[in-house]
Amino acid sequence: MLTQPTEHNPSLILLPPNLSIYYSNDLNMKAPFSFFFVAALVILTSLSACKKEKGTTDTEKAATPLADTPNKQQNSPIAYVEVDSLLTQYKFCTENKSVLEAKSKQFQSQVAAKMAQVQKAYADFQQKMQSGAFTTREQAEAAQLRIQKMQQEAAKLEEQLQKRMTAEQEKFNNTLRDSLQSFLKDYNKDMGYSMIVSKQGDNVLFADPSLNLTKAVIEGMNKRYKGKK
Repeated sequence: MLTQPTEHNPSLILLPPNLSIYYSNDLNMKAPFSFFFVAALVILTSLSACKKEKGTTDTEKAATPLADTPNKQQNSPIAYVEVDSLLTQYKFCTENKSVLEAKSKQFQSQVAAKMAQVQKAYADFQQKMQSGAFTTREQAEAAQLRIQKMQQEAAKLEEQLQKRMTAEQEKFNNTLRDSLQSFLKDYNKDMGYSMIVSKQGDNVLFADPSLNLTKAVIEGMNKRYKGKK
């Protein structure tokens, strides 16, 4: 069910809830978080309607400063971060994406090499069968068993490398999640938002650009990341 805009909260319209980036401590909620690498990193968000101060005029709303240069005095207790921009501009993401891609290619090459050995062994077996190189049935059966064993080893190698790649991705996801939540917790001590949500694709149907914290968050996270290197 869609959260409808009201006079109390006209700035955001969200799809059904799933995940949010940050909740202020004064809200009795927990904020699960998860990123998924390679295919796409999709985070759906939830939003509770929050009451604005009475007497806010349309002129005052129009004068609200853009959140790219955020001001501590905010009309809305809610803001958002564009996930796509974070993934392409946060140094930790760009650097580790290259590392993960390199490992993925390395693992794929290992599996491909193993499968090439199996294919060559099978081609040799076919050639020997056609040329009558096997003098006994037992020799042919033994060759078949060797090929089957090679196939099993190749499948086992592929499974092991997939598990290693999954572990690497999970490590990346967890580190990214922790660094983002840690930064937002410190960042929000001064800003005082009740909730900071993620925006990606069409999970947020409408958001006032004045609520966009993306630029400030990316700059702050890059500065923090550089200081830790």
